[in-house]
Amino acid sequence: MSSRVLLLVGVLTLLGTGCRNTEGAVKLTVSYEGFKPGCIRVEVKDANGQGEARTTEVPGKGEFTGGAVTVAVFREASWSNSLLLTAEAFEKECTDADKAVVSASETMTVNKGDVSKLELKLAADDKDQDGYVSRATNDKGSDCDDGSPEVHPGAQELCNNRDDDCNDVRDDNFKVGLVCDRPDGCQGAWTCNPEGTATTCEVKEGQWHPDVDKDGKGSNKVPGISACKQPDGYVANDLDCDDTNVQRYTGAPELCNAVDDNCDGTADDGLRVGQDCTGQSGCGGKRVCATDGGVACDSPELTILYADKDQDTHGALDAGKANCGSTLPGYVASSDDCDDTRANVYTGAPELCDDLDNNCNGPKDEGFGVNEDCGQELGCTGKKACASDGGVLCAYVTPPSTYYPDEDSDSYGNPDAGVLTCAPDAGYILDAGDCNDGNPFTNPDAGELCDGEDNNCNGTTEDEGTVCPTPGGGSWVEQPSGSGDNWKSVAVWGDGGVWVTGGTDLLQVRRPGETEFTSPDGKCSGVWNAVWVDPRDGKAILGGENAAVGSHLPGTTATICENNGAHATDTDVRGIIGVPTDTGFDIHLVGKNRIYPYEGRVLRHTSLTTPFENNTVEDELWDTHGISQEVLFAVGGQEQLGADARIYRFKPDQNRWVDENVQSIPGIGDFNTLRGVWVVNSRLAYAVGKGGTVLMWNGTSWSLHSKPSTENLLSVLAFGKNAVYVSTDNGKVYRYNGSAWSTVLNSSSPTGALNDLAGTSPADIWVVGDKGKRFHWPQ
Repeated sequence: MSSRVLLLVGVLTLLGTGCRNTEGAVKLTVSYEGFKPGCIRVEVKDANGQGEARTTEVPGKGEFTGGAVTVAVFREASWSNSLLLTAEAFEKECTDADKAVVSASETMTVNKGDVSKLELKLAADDKDQDGYVSRATNDKGSDCDDGSPEVHPGAQELCNNRDDDCNDVRDDNFKVGLVCDRPDGCQGAWTCNPEGTATTCEVKEGQWHPDVDKDGKGSNKVPGISACKQPDGYVANDLDCDDTNVQRYTGAPELCNAVDDNCDGTADDGLRVGQDCTGQSGCGGKRVCATDGGVACDSPELTILYADKDQDTHGALDAGKANCGSTLPGYVASSDDCDDTRANVYTGAPELCDDLDNNCNGPKDEGFGVNEDCGQELGCTGKKACASDGGVLCAYVTPPSTYYPDEDSDSYGNPDAGVLTCAPDAGYILDAGDCNDGNPFTNPDAGELCDGEDNNCNGTTEDEGTVCPTPGGGSWVEQPSGSGDNWKSVAVWGDGGVWVTGGTDLLQVRRPGETEFTSPDGKCSGVWNAVWVDPRDGKAILGGENAAVGSHLPGTTATICENNGAHATDTDVRGIIGVPTDTGFDIHLVGKNRIYPYEGRVLRHTSLTTPFENNTVEDELWDTHGISQEVLFAVGGQEQLGADARIYRFKPDQNRWVDENVQSIPGIGDFNTLRGVWVVNSRLAYAVGKGGTVLMWNGTSWSLHSKPSTENLLSVLAFGKNAVYVSTDNGKVYRYNGSAWSTVLNSSSPTGALNDLAGTSPADIWVVGDKGKRFHWPQ
């Protein structure tokens, strides 16, 4: 028993005196209604668990219908200012044997020096005022009949077919209904006398009743029989309302099973089924029948629930809250949330990249590689970092940009082929907007040309009317010469300058600003197959039959005319190109050896006045073109010996020409000698030849391109992948626009080959050929 606390019943005259009041006190009134307790126990303790609890016991005062007692409670010096006060009421004595029938508690704050007031109310039923609380309304009460003051625990048991002492047995020790022997030799049954104090052995008419279920109680459903002696299967009473059930008879214990076990006409009487009750751990519920026939309280189990402030269905790690039942708003059964302020943090949560330990296992952002190097796949430098959506991103030192391929090198890329990177491949740029990336004369800044294309990317070609010649608009304009003039080569320079060369002594020039071709003074004689123009001064470099070479400045006599073989011994020159160097231009000439086995000749010089570098390749050559020493090709094939197509590339570090092995490309066919070559840029070149053969170079290798026809192709001019022109031996010019070939010139009458193409743009193209044919697409 815990220590007792000082109390006074009635007026608390001592609360204001003495040193103990300096710690604080409570004037506690315990009131009760509907009964008068035999004893009241009061307990006070520190609500925070400090020190020992203090108790006192007082007898109940007042009437059987209610009353009150007052207790003075003093706070101990070692306690906190939060006190828990409890009052319990007992029927007779404050003992564990006589358990409390009702209790009440409350926590209150009592500060040092305070005198506070508190009332605790208790209620129970003692309607017959016998000092015992009704068992029917209180599961801790002991009065089995609260309407009869003579019935209660400890009352004298009488022979009256009633449980007077509330031990759940009627007429115990009186042997009522048992068989007895009479002096007259017959058998009777013990019955209660009128005073209820004893039993007598009586014989009644029809006193024997069948006992089918052999529970010692006879059926009251059939009439009894009379006999001096007890018949087999009969008993001397009619106390059984159901002779098929051994558990049912008058005076039987009433079970909780919806059956009238004690045969008093009421099922489950006295068991208070459906009434409120207090179950396990003080949880409230309703009284229900148990499987064993007893009574149980269907109160929910006491569970410990944990606050779930972030509503992620995972409770906080701190101390839980006891709860009657498994649910409570704002609480859950688990306690595995290491941060109950964030819904994305709990044990087992998906780990996010957010500088939080989402799954509550200790480390943050595991598995995301934060601060690891990244960006290599884009050619960038960076470190992995958390993104706003919980994923991971690469925090670049320099963010990647979208680069676009610029295949036609016009400084505008293809907007449909952007690549996000920090290290773009060659040919990729930041500016997009090119509506035709295969034509360098088509981009947002381009001027409109007379070429049938939307050059300025404004969505229409109608604005060509301002640049095409009038009347008639864009067309091929013929500037013929004599019908016997077979023009072999054409070259352009400056703004409108043109050189054309051909058969015996054929050499003409149209200087910039002029409209007619003229033959230069003192022109070199010979059969001229090729011409290249120095862009610095318009000088024409010539190559021809039987070792003939020469040069002319426009408007002057020839500066060099050489046909004695000093520079190009036994050579027919067919192609010339000048490629820039640090000091000027290197001139490369190609052709064939006039002497069997007619292999190809490759010549190189920087001045026509000094001997050429003179070498050979396996097959005769027809044309050469390039933009630098590194991107320089020559094409041909051994026609007289029936060889396949050949392409050679100049290797400046070795100062020699190397076979590109195009003859091994599947589908190129036999005997398709190549006649023309054109280099657009460092990633694009074309070669053409017999049978309509077209080859394209992508900066690395050659492959077959679609054919315009099966005619023999003699020359090619290209500005980009979508602006390619070829001439044929049938007098035609075809154009490829990126998807299909079409005929743009047909000069078949009179029949004659178109041997060479040259031009500065799709609006300024020259083509020359046999029988005096010279055409210009004008602007």
